Order: sequence, then C-alpha cells, then structure tokens
Amino acid sequence: MDLNDLLAVVNTEHAAALSLSKGGWEGWLQAELWYYLNITKTPTESTEREVKFPQTQTYCDLVTSTNQWVEIKAFGIFREGDENRFMDGIALDVMKMDKRPNGATGLVWVVVPRAIGDELVRAFQDRGWNGFERTNAEYVSIFQMRF
Repeated sequence: MDLNDLLAVVNTEHAAALSLSKGGWEGWLQAELWYYLNITKTPTESTEREVKFPQTQTYCDLVTSTNQWVEIKAFGIFREGDENRFMDGIALDVMKMDKRPNGATGLVWVVVPRAIGDELVRAFQDRGWNGFERTNAEYVSIFQMRF
C-alpha cells in the first residue's frame, strides 16, 4: 500500500463531497481504501481492517499481508471546533506505531480538505512535530509519516 492507493480513493469528487458531510468521513475513507486494495485494484497483497496491535487493547486501521500497519486520520469540514482532539488523535496514532510487530513497517496518513492544509502545517509546527511529508491532491492535502 502506498500513496498512489490513497490518491486513487481521495482524488475524486465523491470523496470531496463526503469530506463535507457530517460524521463518518474517516471511517468511510478506511472502508473505501480497504475495498480499493482488496477488490478494485488487482491485489498483490491482502488488507484487513481493525487489527489488534500485539499485546494491547488498541487496533490498527489497516494491516496488509506484507506486514504494513497503517493508521488514518481524516478531518472533515464538520469537525471544526474539534481541532485539538483531532491533533491528539494524530499523536495517539503515531504513538501506536511503537506497538507494531517487530519487522513490520508503519505508516500514518492524515487527510484534510486542501483548503486547510496550511493550517495543519502550522499546527504541526506549533506542536514541534517534524517528519510529516505533504502531498496536495486535487481536493485534499495528505500528510504521511513512515516508520
């Protein structure tokens, strides 16, 4: 799984419209990415949703058969006023990567409407977070950190 897979899902008017709906955009994005990877794309690996991290009570959003653990955070327009909780959620997802199995790779994706991408960069800077790479798609900005 790589950035091109995520772009195939989010670089659509359908995804852009859903990012403007109330609630559920993050879950929809996870499910659509799972569907794309397992059904639409000619699968070279299988992908599972909500896999428990070893020896914890927390779950990973997506895990591939090639032992890649992926966390996704998506900020929709109706999360406005919820920014601090969203940032705390990103921090938790990054910390979860320490719990992935030995030898596994990790990836955290943060997806926001493109119009607020610069604001997220400033929020990362305010918290002293480095390491996120930014990619602008047609409708969204994607920030990724690899482990």
